[in-house]
Amino acid sequence: MIKRLLLFSVLSFSLLPDTFAQQKKVSFYLIGDAGEPTLSTNGMQELLQTHHDPAVPATAVFLGDNVYPKGMPDVNDGARQRAEKILRDQIALLNGFNATMYFIPGNHDWKRGRSAGWEQLMHQQAFIDSLHNPAVHFAPQDGCPGPVEIAVNDQVTLVIMDSQWFLHPWDKPAGDDSPCAAKRPEDVLISLEDIFLRNQHKRVIVAAHHPLYTYGEHGGVFTWKDHLFPLYDLNHSLYIPMPVVGSIYPLYRKVFGNIQDTAHPLYKRYIRLLSGLLEKYPNTLYVSGHDHNLQYSYKDSVHYIVSGAGSKATNVRKKGYARFVSRHLGFVKVDVLDNGAATVDYYQTGQQASVYHIDVPAPPAALSADAGNLPDFSKTVRVHASDQYEAGRFKQKMLGKNYRAEWKQDLDVPVFDMGTKAGGLKIVQKGGGMQTLSLRLENSQGEQYTLRSVEKFPAKAVPEMLQNTFAQDLVQDQISASHPYGALIIAPLARAAGVYHTHPELVYIPDDPRLGIYRKEFANTLALFEERPEGEAKDKPHFGNADKIISYDKLLGRLAKDNDNVVDQEFVMHSRLFDLVIGDWDRHDDQWRWAQFKEKKAEIYRPIPRDRDQAFFASDGTLARVWSRRWALPKFEGFREDVNWVPGFMFNGRYFDRSFLNATTSAEWVAEAKKLQQQLTDAVIDSAVKQFPPSIYTLHGAAIAHKMKARRDRLPEYALAHYKFLAKEVDVAGSDKPEYFDVEHQANGDVQVKVYKINKDNERTDKIYDRLFLRSETKEVRLFGQGGDDVFDLRGEGKGGILLRIIGGDGRDSVTSTASVGGLLKAHKAYDLESGMTFGERKDLDDARSVNPAVNLYDRKAFRYPRLAPLITGNYNYDDGLFLGGGFLFTTHGFRKQPYASQHLFLASYAPVTGSYNFRYDGRFQQVFGKWGIMLDFDVKAPNFVNNFFGWGNETVYDDDIDDKPIVADQDLNNPIDFYRLRLQQVELQAMLTRPLGSIGYFRIGPMYQRTEIEAPKNTPRFISEYAKTLDEPLFEVDKQFVGGRVQWGIDKRDNPVVTTRGILLTESSLFMKGIEARAHNFTSHNATLSFYQSFRIPARVTFALRVGGGINTGNYEIYQAQILDGRTELRGYRKTRFYGDRDFYSNNEVRMKLASFRSYLFPASLGINGFYDIGRVWYKDATGKDPSTADGTSSAWHKGVGGGIWFTPFNLAVLSTEMAFSKDGNMVYLRLGFLF
Repeated sequence: MIKRLLLFSVLSFSLLPDTFAQQKKVSFYLIGDAGEPTLSTNGMQELLQTHHDPAVPATAVFLGDNVYPKGMPDVNDGARQRAEKILRDQIALLNGFNATMYFIPGNHDWKRGRSAGWEQLMHQQAFIDSLHNPAVHFAPQDGCPGPVEIAVNDQVTLVIMDSQWFLHPWDKPAGDDSPCAAKRPEDVLISLEDIFLRNQHKRVIVAAHHPLYTYGEHGGVFTWKDHLFPLYDLNHSLYIPMPVVGSIYPLYRKVFGNIQDTAHPLYKRYIRLLSGLLEKYPNTLYVSGHDHNLQYSYKDSVHYIVSGAGSKATNVRKKGYARFVSRHLGFVKVDVLDNGAATVDYYQTGQQASVYHIDVPAPPAALSADAGNLPDFSKTVRVHASDQYEAGRFKQKMLGKNYRAEWKQDLDVPVFDMGTKAGGLKIVQKGGGMQTLSLRLENSQGEQYTLRSVEKFPAKAVPEMLQNTFAQDLVQDQISASHPYGALIIAPLARAAGVYHTHPELVYIPDDPRLGIYRKEFANTLALFEERPEGEAKDKPHFGNADKIISYDKLLGRLAKDNDNVVDQEFVMHSRLFDLVIGDWDRHDDQWRWAQFKEKKAEIYRPIPRDRDQAFFASDGTLARVWSRRWALPKFEGFREDVNWVPGFMFNGRYFDRSFLNATTSAEWVAEAKKLQQQLTDAVIDSAVKQFPPSIYTLHGAAIAHKMKARRDRLPEYALAHYKFLAKEVDVAGSDKPEYFDVEHQANGDVQVKVYKINKDNERTDKIYDRLFLRSETKEVRLFGQGGDDVFDLRGEGKGGILLRIIGGDGRDSVTSTASVGGLLKAHKAYDLESGMTFGERKDLDDARSVNPAVNLYDRKAFRYPRLAPLITGNYNYDDGLFLGGGFLFTTHGFRKQPYASQHLFLASYAPVTGSYNFRYDGRFQQVFGKWGIMLDFDVKAPNFVNNFFGWGNETVYDDDIDDKPIVADQDLNNPIDFYRLRLQQVELQAMLTRPLGSIGYFRIGPMYQRTEIEAPKNTPRFISEYAKTLDEPLFEVDKQFVGGRVQWGIDKRDNPVVTTRGILLTESSLFMKGIEARAHNFTSHNATLSFYQSFRIPARVTFALRVGGGINTGNYEIYQAQILDGRTELRGYRKTRFYGDRDFYSNNEVRMKLASFRSYLFPASLGINGFYDIGRVWYKDATGKDPSTADGTSSAWHKGVGGGIWFTPFNLAVLSTEMAFSKDGNMVYLRLGFLF
């Protein structure tokens, strides 16, 4: 025993020196949900000061919900000062710490996840940036999701994400046009994994607002008080007991969850995405806030920390993966030691010592780099770009010959040596656009370069639902329309044209051990090596010897900040015309960098194009000619001798052009085109094209030169076409400094717009914008003051025709209008907050001020192309047979009109079996009168539109043996249902005013006209004939007309209107009609439906769907105006228009179960089954007060239909379903597009 004690003592003391040697290297203070104004008095500052070690560098992370209740308001908002104080109080928490601070967005900072949340978030970012405190940062910037990688020191990497971006259902920077590096959730995961791979031997801390595991309110944990006093949290004075009823809300949060709860399917999806990645990297710390308490959970070797008790403390329960919880105010401190090990301590107000402690082991030590055997860099390698694009004659005819030969052509390519190139390079990180793989490299001078794969990988460019299908193969095949070596000849062309450019080189990346973690992915590949336009460029003439090169999002910030910063629009125009000549259609915002030139106080910016992968893009297949039509994807029209539609070809640069070409004139466009013609001589073009490797030139080199010359020769024509398209609507944006907008109307209807600076003495000084807008070219000009106290002076007399919109922006703006402009409508509309704009004289000016801060929003990406698209329709039902038809849909857009300004649908269809046709027009006009829009519907059904009529009442009989009865014994019925046919002609017209109710509802009201005539059966007995004999008035061939009004309203909170898995839909419609002739009577009808959908995960496996509906009529209505229970639309198992009455009610109960999701080669789809139980009835009383369908005149029967079916969702965009329904009327089979409801 003594020997064992001695041995234990020796071992213990031998370990002590190493333990004591580990010193704290950095301390993290994790503070979440600190956005209440009580922060400065709740004891948090004293608690932090107590546990601060001034000898250790400090980093503070504020984990979101930095400003309650709805983030940082506009500068003119009355709550702005309160919000600013809340943020300043948080910064003051760490006074004397010398800490670096990071503010992370939470859902409340996104305006509680509401619309305009992105704008609200930008207010907070702008305020923090305005502090000019180098120790205080807002991250991620610009509403991007991140991940933002921060090297705290050589042992610690902090990764910051905006988790609300994943959950936010409104506008946010996402998709192809986003300025963010990560444009989709999968991009975030790819970047995050790359960070982990590069930092796998460091301590990595991932910080976001939303926890992955939490056991507070957002995790469905509520106390008895929440169930008994549900109104208390809304207002502490509402201490009203509500037993049973009070449990509805907490139970809903626990079981279903709102989008901020872990029970919600979207939140669950976020958890699955993140946790699946984190679990691959043991001992990662994921830190968050959101729930207002302190928690520690541990799962699959990942440490989950919740520190959301900065200014609030709410209930929490120790359950699940939780090892510690506390409902007190407090924070979490993480100390990282020299070796990367960490200690985690939880502190709460009222206690000085740590209330919970965790030790996190050090990450694995870094292994020495595998030097291996370096390849031979002195030789060349004979390779070709790809084997993927070979095609037979039929495929070439359909998809194009393209540049398939170039992709297959062998070339001798130099081997890339990263150890010597550019003085020696090291890998910084993995990059890559939508279709390429790339590596960012850096030399010892800090100059960066890019290695970009020649082969393309378009999977990311394909919507997720179409990946691994023929669509992905089609996109991959069309890479053959891109010239693999097109970028190599751009430099001599651009140099001659005076356009900035890089100098890409074709290289072969060998199996080089120095590729490290990227070796498997990049070894033995063909790539383009070029310098990355970034940083200082004073010694680089191909970048204009610029003082500095910046990204486009930084450019936008600088233009907004100061009107001394301007874009050289002539240079932009020249560059864009060059794009037209070389056929480079892919010039979106992020395909440009900007060269900065300082001139006294001003900064001038000129564009630098990058990634010329789509130059000379040419697809000549039959299908390509179809999908490149104006109504489809005109940007893919390809590199031809002529340009079919210039605005369509320039589509990807639509925001770029409208932002940076808004001061140009038609004469300048033509002059610039002629200048480029002179620069790109035949000799220049021929010489440049011969820069292709000889074996490549022989394939299409001469043809490319010929097409370039042809496009160059017609360049003034193309320039004018694009100018006219841009000139129709023009945005003129000021800056956050004050500007003077001088608007003068000319007698002929033209408008001169000039913009000047305003100095500190409020005097007009330098002119910064000047353009004469021609009445023949321009329909609308929008002047955005943005920040500063702007002045708008509107004057002059002339013809109308150009609408001027004045959007004041932040600051105290003033508008004076002495203008006199002809026309029915006023020529000017002024927008601002009511408190943000004052008026002098208000001649010819509409006041459109508002209390909504969104009134000042400047969205440079608001423009959308008008679209005229053809339509083909087909439908089948048992009663009418096949309906075939077609038409078109024309959509236009306008200022702040969502989702469009107007939409016109024209459809015509014909049923050969019955000879009937249907003509339909739907017109939709948004925000015609303020928030009110107009809805026009015109519907014609003729000449033999078919319904069924079985009589009045709830128990009418469908006799499928009717053809054996005496009444029709001598007639040849094709089908027993023919006996019950009711044929009519009908015209309906309605015009309604419509208004949205928030973001989820609508209200409509307006007049309606109906004209209907029932057709007489042709010499054959029918049930309707027998019924007609009982009437006092003629039923057939009587033209009855009605006028009246309709009122509709509804609430739609479905997650997807086609494949609904969650939400509610409530609709109500009331009709008040008056007969306008003697035999047409007055009546009213009221109908309503409520649908409820619920599933518990995304993607949904089981969805429960319930619908109830009904209606009531009053007055003396016609057969076709009755409340009708229909087997197609309400009560499965029964025929079309089965029961007629004064009132009806029905309920549809359905369970939809997805059996499988799969990706066939043709398309992705889901396959499922459904089971249903429908029940319904009508109520009817005749003149005697009885139901004529029963012997005793009363009916208590309920009609039931049960059954099931199979459904199929091709592309997960539409539903094809077939069902078998069973009822007392027999068995019915339904085939429909979509679910019943």
